[in-house]
Amino acid sequence: MAAPAAAQSVENRIVLFGDAAQEVPADEATLQVNLSFSDERDIKPVYGEHEKARLQLVDLLEQSKIPLKDIQFSQLLTRRGRDSYRGQPGERFTSYQRAMIKFTDLDRLREVQQTLTTGGFTDLTATFSVSNQRQIELDLMEKAIGRAKEKASQAAKATSRTIKRIVRVSDVGENEGFYSYRENFRANLPQNQVSYDNDALRQMMTIPQVFRFSALVRVDFELNE
Repeated sequence: MAAPAAAQSVENRIVLFGDAAQEVPADEATLQVNLSFSDERDIKPVYGEHEKARLQLVDLLEQSKIPLKDIQFSQLLTRRGRDSYRGQPGERFTSYQRAMIKFTDLDRLREVQQTLTTGGFTDLTATFSVSNQRQIELDLMEKAIGRAKEKASQAAKATSRTIKRIVRVSDVGENEGFYSYRENFRANLPQNQVSYDNDALRQMMTIPQVFRFSALVRVDFELNE
């Protein structure tokens, strides 16, 4: 968002806007593995298949040397209801559970992703984030205020005056990240979540994540007489 250029004089004050923006690549991610099984006759086979898959997943993660503190499982949910299976509607017993693996090394994410896919776990979703987002936002706010002060000094100089002090700083709108991923054929498409289908090539794709943060502030300055 472009900052308004015009200054507004109010008695012995001047009001100016400052803005700053920065694009930051993601440095951490969470890989979600979705587990779901169903049976049209009994819940017991569903529990059996589900537990077998969960243990296999844990074993693969241990082999990949993923610390236990970086692995979380949601509560196991089951339901009995009408569902469509292979195009045929009917009543089925179904289980749902999600495993969430946190990564602070995106190279490790790619390695584990490949291991899980090879092991038969293909329902994967990755979400990306920036670890020091709060500090980036604070730094951008400081830069935006500095730019507003530069403009105010120039405006005051035009009337042979100087800046006495900052009276008030207001955040114009929300300072938040706008998420986008970029690849060779698509640029700047807003998205912070990447899902993978059953195509092994698609699952092996590396999609760099870029987060854009911005700050826009209104600063009220008091002028010296």
